[in-house]
Amino acid sequence: MAWQLHYTSARRGPTGRAGFQFVAETPGLPDGVRAAVTPYMSYRPPPDAPLSPDDAELDRFPVSLLYDRVDGRPLLLRCRYLGRDYSGRYGNFFAHAVVADDDELEGLRPAELWHAPLWTPLPGDGDLGELDDLAPGAALDPESLAAWLAGSGTPGAYGTLARLVDAVAGVLGRGHGRIVLVAADVELIARWIAVVSYSLPVAAAARLSFTTYTADPDGAAQRLVGTTPDVWNAVRHHASHALAVDLRAGLGGGGASRFARTVAACWRDADFPALDALGELALVDGAAPSDPAVLDGAA
Repeated sequence: MAWQLHYTSARRGPTGRAGFQFVAETPGLPDGVRAAVTPYMSYRPPPDAPLSPDDAELDRFPVSLLYDRVDGRPLLLRCRYLGRDYSGRYGNFFAHAVVADDDELEGLRPAELWHAPLWTPLPGDGDLGELDDLAPGAALDPESLAAWLAGSGTPGAYGTLARLVDAVAGVLGRGHGRIVLVAADVELIARWIAVVSYSLPVAAAARLSFTTYTADPDGAAQRLVGTTPDVWNAVRHHASHALAVDLRAGLGGGGASRFARTVAACWRDADFPALDALGELALVDGAAPSDPAVLDGAA
């Protein structure tokens, strides 16, 4: 099963106080989960965003979908900016967290939940129901992503993908570092995260923590981190990162491993059985996906 939590700024919540707090949750939340999730409950708008946005402008603020693990369980967290709080002050946001058992994500890449029907647009109050089915959203299935990738407009899209696959394999193998994806459109970032997730073996995708948007890419704990150009322009000169990718400009494919080049070719040909076979060959806890030995059985 999966438990839900809603977090926002409220005049009076379950604690009886005003301000940011959990306003609703699933009964029976395991001990320690609320405290473990709390540090993830944050949202800061991009610096170039309107200070006093109207409803139409609010819809253009980047949505953050985060995937990580807390207390050994998968955490999925969706944050969206709400603008004003109960007092009329700007700075309010709504965070909808889902803490699941590993079984709930079996057969799913977490990135598939980008447009999942489980996410609610506004906070509730009181008790929230258990989630027995984490149904994925539309448009991030492999077939749709392959069609999108072919016409994405990113220069050298398949070379960019190969470089990203190698970079992600590297940070997963080292257990530290991050890759920063930069784009004004958070939908573009979500699509690239999904493509990379499908490009990895299932076990590796489960270890790939990510967030589609953060205003602090250098402080983010996730391995694959999305942000906007205005944020990146402000922090890039002192940020520590494995690789930063402007998704509109793309990357060259030079220097990519054989595994990564083969993955990119599978996407170009929409050959998903071959992509799955590569995932089965890649021994994430032994040989890295970038190790040429991974492909020996496919030769």
